[in-house]
Amino acid sequence: MPIHSALQTLNERRTEGSSALRLESIKLVRTNDYLSRFWLFCPGMMKMVEGSMFAALIGPTSQDTPAQSPPLPKLRDITLYGVHLDWTNFLHYTLGATPNQSRTVSHSIQSLELSHHSGEVRPTSDEFTGILEACPRLRNLVLRKSGPLAGLSRQVSLPLLEQLYYGYSCVGDDVGLFSGLHAPNLIKLTLNSESPNLSGITYSPTQDDGEDDKADGILKYCATHLLFPRLQELSCYHINAPVNTFTLFMNAVPTLLHLSLRGTPNAIPALLPVQNPLAGTVIRVPCPALESIYMSSNSHKDSLIVTLKERSKGTSRFADWQYEEMWGGDITVFFG
Repeated sequence: MPIHSALQTLNERRTEGSSALRLESIKLVRTNDYLSRFWLFCPGMMKMVEGSMFAALIGPTSQDTPAQSPPLPKLRDITLYGVHLDWTNFLHYTLGATPNQSRTVSHSIQSLELSHHSGEVRPTSDEFTGILEACPRLRNLVLRKSGPLAGLSRQVSLPLLEQLYYGYSCVGDDVGLFSGLHAPNLIKLTLNSESPNLSGITYSPTQDDGEDDKADGILKYCATHLLFPRLQELSCYHINAPVNTFTLFMNAVPTLLHLSLRGTPNAIPALLPVQNPLAGTVIRVPCPALESIYMSSNSHKDSLIVTLKERSKGTSRFADWQYEEMWGGDITVFFG
């Protein structure tokens, strides 16, 4: 496997030569990421990753630790797509984190992506928690069918984190991950259900439960614990949660400006104004700062139109809206 050979070369220690002190980005991609759907890594004979992670880039060393810390001072972006490492070695050798002091070491990493890793080669809770702690200046985090299966082992504060992409599968403790993450300045959140919908069931607007318990749990936890008080952009891809859960979440993000939906019809009626059933007056309009809605399909166009009309009655700010239906069925709505 070419990527395995490349890792072996990158992990070989050097006794002479210079280091990649100006290296800013590392991106390793495995093209046949379909195999990550299986719990066991395939091919099994290549599961073990030996050597010191990226030792050839760090330069000549005579001990088990790099000569300087952080060893790659200009490194900003790390993407590992279908490619796993010896995570403990990566934490301590590549990021330069010493045991029990990982929070104080690496201040250069701003973007981290871990995607499409088989269950048995994902980082453990302690390993992933240590990796995040070693990246206190992280601004962008992408987890797509990767990350720890049991959530974080302790609270991690990422005050500079602005973007979080979370693509979950049928395994893993999603709430355990979100409950351990402190990211009060998050601006953009993307949730993507990357598990096949075996039942083929989509919630109706009146259903209160259903197949996607993971999405239900994530949204409820984020809403009831007010995790992202400054959230401005929300993208939901194939999130099959009930309307009541979406309503709870939408009422918890009053700062939301832009909403993007793909295969997530139940988010639309969650934007309906809350009315006093006796007086017939509007009590509250969810997401009062909303500026745009994007929907990837016009199959739920009627629900969207009804929601837009009702919101226009709730406040004058939504009385003026521009509706654009593009070729292919995509719909964009602008307010104001």
